[in-house]
Amino acid sequence: MDPERGDGFETAIVLRGRVSVPRAVPGAPLVIALHGWGMSDRAFARWLEPGIAAGGLSWWVPRAPLPFEVGRRRIGYGWYVFDGDQVTLRASMDEARAWLSGLAAAARRSLRPASVTLLGFSQGAYLASYVALTRPDLFDRLVCCCGRPKAEFVGDLDAAGEVQVLIQTGARDETVSKELIEKGVQPLRDAGLRVMERSYDATHRLIPEMAVDAAEFAR
Repeated sequence: MDPERGDGFETAIVLRGRVSVPRAVPGAPLVIALHGWGMSDRAFARWLEPGIAAGGLSWWVPRAPLPFEVGRRRIGYGWYVFDGDQVTLRASMDEARAWLSGLAAAARRSLRPASVTLLGFSQGAYLASYVALTRPDLFDRLVCCCGRPKAEFVGDLDAAGEVQVLIQTGARDETVSKELIEKGVQPLRDAGLRVMERSYDATHRLIPEMAVDAAEFAR
């Protein structure tokens, strides 16, 4: 599969970023999938292929807007700036939230999906949680893979009560600890959100089983 072509769709320039469209089926549930720090939309689409191949869903995989050099001769992309300062972090995440909200609104207008799931891996999971839980009018489901929900940035978790949440963790993930994940998940439970947690025999990586389970959850 060419992750930038599918069902008559080509890579689209939406707002100010690039979006790979592996599959687009009008009316079908849509997954918008956010890659991790230093990755690209193309690389992440390859990780997602087992879920995409399961069928029954549309998939949009946007590329993060902030390019930077990763090693020799490779450019990676990030969703937001993080220098340890939470004020700077939130301001940067707010910029990304506005862009993703516009993307979701455009998808709803063009595809009229039955539902919209925001999936994020690693850095993308932090952002996905913030965006989906603050825009329940645009997102019905949230998948956090190898990253914790950024619950402390969400002003009103009660308003996100209808958003269904899937937390995917790697049992051998040394990048994001179980304690850190729990710090983000507990406020969601306290607010009455429906949270499903699944652990996999994985390191800090979205493995095929995660992609398949995420696709099933999004349906």
